[in-house]
Amino acid sequence: MQRDDKLVTAEERERARREGASDLEIHDTVLIAAAFCVYNRYVDSLDSWQPRNAGMYAQIGQHLDEHGY
Repeated sequence: MQRDDKLVTAEERERARREGASDLEIHDTVLIAAAFCVYNRYVDSLDSWQPRNAGMYAQIGQHLDEHGY
């Protein structure tokens, strides 16, 4: 999904089924992966930034925990 959606093969879907995945679970997995690809491209195209200081993530997490989004 990340490189090209055509690279998800019937063999890979069959292997997932053999491991116990249902068609709905395979569908959801592909849908989630596709959504992340879209979101990542969108964020990248906006030239977004991310904190470089690992401590910032703890502060952000605490803020979200206390105040929500």
